[in-house]
Amino acid sequence: MRLVRNLAAACRAGALALAALGALLPVAHAVAQTDGPATGSPAMTALDGAIRQWNYTVEQVRRIADANGAITSVRERLQVSANGTSNPDFAITFLGVEGEPAGSPLHVRWQQTYARHGRRFFTQGSFRVANVDSADANYTVHDFGPTVRAGRSAHRLVVLPNAFDKSIWLIETDDATKLPLYSAEFDAHLRLLSEVEATQFTPGTTSLPLQSQPTTTVADFQTALATMGHPRKVIAPVTGVTGEYELDRIDVQNDPLNGQWQMTMTYTDGIDQFVIVQTPGTTDSFATLPGKSSRTPVIGRYRDPAMTVLVFWEGGVSFQVAGRGSLRRLDALARDVYRQALRAR
Repeated sequence: MRLVRNLAAACRAGALALAALGALLPVAHAVAQTDGPATGSPAMTALDGAIRQWNYTVEQVRRIADANGAITSVRERLQVSANGTSNPDFAITFLGVEGEPAGSPLHVRWQQTYARHGRRFFTQGSFRVANVDSADANYTVHDFGPTVRAGRSAHRLVVLPNAFDKSIWLIETDDATKLPLYSAEFDAHLRLLSEVEATQFTPGTTSLPLQSQPTTTVADFQTALATMGHPRKVIAPVTGVTGEYELDRIDVQNDPLNGQWQMTMTYTDGIDQFVIVQTPGTTDSFATLPGKSSRTPVIGRYRDPAMTVLVFWEGGVSFQVAGRGSLRRLDALARDVYRQALRAR
């Protein structure tokens, strides 16, 4: 419990102070493996129930660290309409980049990012309990008492993973709704990866604005194929190699800029996620590499503290396996997906 108390104390001094606790990582691992949950299932149940039942509007600042540790602060408005599931209806609107005038190159770049991928900031880039039973099995929650966030009474929680290759979360939940008003994500070395901080929070009835909805969640793989027009060489969800991660949902998207279809399979351990993205009808960017042939498969890898992305092509389909930077097991998963794609020839 000592590490968790140190986490909470550092939080009171500012989230960035957590990086100074790197020397205590072995203790963190021991705590995650041996400590019983301080609040147990009731805490997870409350977090899970909040997203299922509450409508709300929040204006918030999303702070994202790049590979060099530089922070970009983006303002956004999130409007959520609960539907009884862990995947509520929602709309996310880009409001600006802190310190940047409208129309600046950085402002325009983030505006375009939100237009194409903004929904993923909520579905994959924020703290959320996707499956309460899995979350309880893979994480422990420690309550460190009251605080105030966005002018509202809240409680500070530290969410520790049982596995050492996953993110540690500091969250502050609204007392009235149990919804997160603040979340900070740290890797296993206690480096800050991202923050989301509410500045204005309004629970209650929410009317979602009309937005283009290029992404659709479908019931199963066959429905996804039919929606995309039955493209060839797209593979079914992988099984047996994902450990404690289970398939959460399948989304299909038609890119509004280039008209390409894309299928995203999201796997979760209850909180953490990784995705397998397939885009048919694409050109192999590795085809011109020296020595590249059909018998010499190539997997490209990008990794920084916040993100791991593995990319390869097979049969005219591009594949991406993406998750947290610390989740090194994705390398082996990408090889398994590649082998499955080869068998689909």
